This record gives sequence, structure tokens and C-alpha cells, in this order.
Amino acid sequence: MLQKINNALKNPDGSYSGKVVAGLVSLLIVLVQQVFAVFGIKFSGDWNAIVAVVNTVLTILGALGVLSGGGVVEAPTTVKLEDPVKVTQVPDTTEQLK
Repeated sequence: MLQKINNALKNPDGSYSGKVVAGLVSLLIVLVQQVFAVFGIKFSGDWNAIVAVVNTVLTILGALGVLSGGGVVEAPTTVKLEDPVKVTQVPDTTEQLK
């Protein structure tokens, strides 16, 4: 099960997907809030400040390349050639018109 979760967090190139990780962290913060509410635990801290700190950490990890939001752009390695064009030579007749 952990392997499946790890694969869901990664891009095909093996780097962690920034979008998936950021979304998962945000959902985990909401889950903690809900669990606290279910058990009547009052948290005296500011949830917005906690979310801001987590977003800053995710941004730093993204800037360092630990989390990647995009993929690698690669040029195609094979080029499909169309049918060859036949070129017909036409004699130069500009001198004959004078």
C-alpha cells in the first residue's frame, strides 16, 4: 500500500509531483482540523499562519527541484518524412524572348 501511495505522488520521470503533494498537504491540514473538532480539542494557534508556513516550505522545495510541477519537454527523436518531391528542370528561355 505504501508503494502505491509513493507511486501516486511521483511523476513518470521519478520526481515528486508538486501539485499532488501540495494538494495532499492541504487536505491533511483540513483532516487534522476536523479530527480536533470531533474530539472537542480547541487549537489556540492560527490555522492561516500554519497553512502559510506549509505553503512556504512547499515553495522552497519546488524551487530546489525536490517537487516538480511540470514535466520535461523533449524534442521528437524521429521525423516522419513525406513522399519525396520530384523536381523538374525547365530550360531558361529568357534570352529567346528578347
